[in-house]
Amino acid sequence: MNTLRYKGYIGSVGYSEADKVFFGKIEGIDGLVNYEGASVAELTAAFEAAVDDYLIFCEEKGIKPQKSYTGTFNIRIAPDVHREIANRAIAAGISINAFVKKVLNDAVRRPLQRLQVDGYDISDKAPALLMDPAASYGTANKVTIKIPDCDIELAKTIAWRMGWELTDDKR
Repeated sequence: MNTLRYKGYIGSVGYSEADKVFFGKIEGIDGLVNYEGASVAELTAAFEAAVDDYLIFCEEKGIKPQKSYTGTFNIRIAPDVHREIANRAIAAGISINAFVKKVLNDAVRRPLQRLQVDGYDISDKAPALLMDPAASYGTANKVTIKIPDCDIELAKTIAWRMGWELTDDKR
């Protein structure tokens, strides 16, 4: 989902083909504040004005501008994932709740990382999926990628979808 950010607030971005207008709403608040614009620049300005107006409104009414969260939510996962979480929690000597809490805390505090690729020419801006499948991508037959352990499954999924052969050297 495309979003806008301003003063710690996030705004959604949508486009109405019928109306030929961009639109959105401020996310994460206890209320509904919409905005729209005919261009990205207009939408951005409308979003920022909506945030400013919302903050003034909240100050005048004496209400908290942030959405209140309880700290509790339910999540549905596959049974085999549930089992693996339970096994890892047991191995760590903690409850499932404590395990999930730690994993989520670590995930939201970890900075977003760019994947570093050694020996691969990525100067061509065309996405690989839009290129000729028979074409050779990059300048190397073998690509070495260093991936954090927490992202291994994602890398395997991407490699499988791209038709790449993946080996795990652990080097």
